[in-house]
Amino acid sequence: MVEPILSQGYGYGFAVGVGSGFAILMVTISFLLSKYMGQAQNSERFSTASRNVGSGLIASSTVSAWTWPATLLLSGTWSYIYGISGAWLYAVGGTVQITLFAFLALQIKRRAPTAHTVSETIHVRFGEAGHLMYLCYCAATNVMVSSLLLLGGSQAFAAATGMHTVAASFLIPVTVVIYTALGGLKATFISDWVHTVIVYIILIVIAYTVFCTSPLIGSPGKMWDLLKAVEKVFPKASGTSYLSFKDRDMVLLTWSVMLGGLSSVFGDPGYSQRAIASDSKSVFVGYMMGGICWMIIPFALGSSAGLACRALLLSPASMTYPRQLTDEEVGASLPFLYGLASIFGKSGAAAGLVMLEMSVTSATSAELIAFSTIVTYDMYRTYVKPQATGKQLIRTSHASVIFFGLFMAALAVVFNYCHVTVGWLLSFVGIVLNPEVPAVTLSLFWPRMTKLSLLIGVPLGTVSGIVCWIGATYHFAGGVVNRNTLMTPEATFIGNIVSLFSCAVYIVAISLIKPDGKFRMERYRDELQIADDIDSEEKEALTLTEDDDRLLGIQTYLSLFINVFLFLGVYVILTCALYGWGKDLSRGSFTAFMVVMLVWLLLAAVYIILAPLWQGRRAIKTIVAGLCGCSASYADKQAAQLEDTKYNIKMAPSSDSVTSESALSVIGEQTNRFDHLQKQNNV
Repeated sequence: MVEPILSQGYGYGFAVGVGSGFAILMVTISFLLSKYMGQAQNSERFSTASRNVGSGLIASSTVSAWTWPATLLLSGTWSYIYGISGAWLYAVGGTVQITLFAFLALQIKRRAPTAHTVSETIHVRFGEAGHLMYLCYCAATNVMVSSLLLLGGSQAFAAATGMHTVAASFLIPVTVVIYTALGGLKATFISDWVHTVIVYIILIVIAYTVFCTSPLIGSPGKMWDLLKAVEKVFPKASGTSYLSFKDRDMVLLTWSVMLGGLSSVFGDPGYSQRAIASDSKSVFVGYMMGGICWMIIPFALGSSAGLACRALLLSPASMTYPRQLTDEEVGASLPFLYGLASIFGKSGAAAGLVMLEMSVTSATSAELIAFSTIVTYDMYRTYVKPQATGKQLIRTSHASVIFFGLFMAALAVVFNYCHVTVGWLLSFVGIVLNPEVPAVTLSLFWPRMTKLSLLIGVPLGTVSGIVCWIGATYHFAGGVVNRNTLMTPEATFIGNIVSLFSCAVYIVAISLIKPDGKFRMERYRDELQIADDIDSEEKEALTLTEDDDRLLGIQTYLSLFINVFLFLGVYVILTCALYGWGKDLSRGSFTAFMVVMLVWLLLAAVYIILAPLWQGRRAIKTIVAGLCGCSASYADKQAAQLEDTKYNIKMAPSSDSVTSESALSVIGEQTNRFDHLQKQNNV
């Protein structure tokens, strides 16, 4: 039994108190945006945030979306188990997922600017059968990722505070449901930024304390000395050094998680939602800067908290002194929290819980919006009521958010009672759902992909991955197949890679063997419909000029170059070179590595904190002026503009019938918008 570091009061206080504070903050921000910026909640804004989100918020939202509880917990655990290579390989593998997804994000903006979900494009191209099958994979990804978020959060809260896992599973998301249902995707973007800022501030304090001011460590050189000393008493399982990159299990594990994570990125509608919501000029910069800024989070956290937990095992400051962590404590991913507690005491563990709270609630908000969008547009409007009004769509979205919040909490409880860990579920998700990666990618890039190849290739890819996974487990685990042996590094690697690439082979082969013509990509723009409550701001964001299209094409090639450099250059060649070299980093090399990390962390934090503020400075100025009484509300401005329009028409020559008809049309549109804003403000 793992002994909690903190009392249950910390767990319930963070889950309820911090969550409630954020709910109030997000609801207030949504009200202010409506009153002073005219961003009244309608179905389009709820699901797409008006499709004009800037690169700064896209970057912070990308960082937030990839900062799962697993990011914090596993980067610390991998560093504790494998040493310096753990945090670095976790960081590079996750960043590869972001940069690869940028291809898909750019293609969505080029081919289907009016889409609400990626699965809508599948319906246009492959009809109901293809849409329903892909929707099953898409919804399954959404459900599994959401449960994974709550599973990691609830297990960490339970292990650190003694809080009951059932209580944690339901209390953590309840406040998120409230502000997500009221604020929609825009509230999610703003909450992502606030959460990410808090994570960065805490992480800067942790990293700079560990490597600069802590009396226990205080410098990279001292960390190097401690790791050298501790490996003599508590050696690494592989027999290699904690300062070396030579560890076969670590390499296989990082590849399994990277490949498996592709399904939770490409198939999870929460990630494509950010591409849909972004301004067309902001997609590339937002995702690339988001990837660069995210990469430092697991790298810095693992290199500071995770390595500190290992380095201080011989010090009385260690939470487990004079022993190392038990298998149960490592399985609960406690090195991250134990490392913080060793350096800072209980306040360090409390700060770690705050980071976990931020990661769970922020990512959960995006998953709630993603699920509601699938239900609203891919199910309700597609199969139940094709002519649904904006009001009916927004009601469906609200109901979906509430339902899914309860469902994901219940599923997390089930996984907890089945003793499923975050690492186990992370590997399993990829093996089952990886086929959706080549399916959605080829559907947007390859005009000759056929409906038959989708219906046969995707499920066949899943079956191939599962069969090879179980077969590899039987071979590498001495003929024993159970929940524990299924996590054999060789088996999970084989299952993930077969599931991913076999599906691509099946789709290409079937499409070439039995072709059915070339799909016209322009159909995405022609057939994807927007809701009837769209306003002028949203209409303007849907316009894709020739210059915009040309820019997106250029950025696609830039994205290809960046992916070749990062994936082949850093993740494959550099990793293989360090693995083949097999020696320890010298004291000087380790010091330089940590100095780069500290500088990188500071620059990333500055960008994520300041870029959204600078890009949103006009909106901030307007809201502040309104709160200070220096500016009228947006509804009042609309009313004044309406009166001016009526006066100008009254004074205009009556003979100009064309002008009169046009003016009357303007009055009608402005009157409807004014009435809508007045109702919104009255509410």
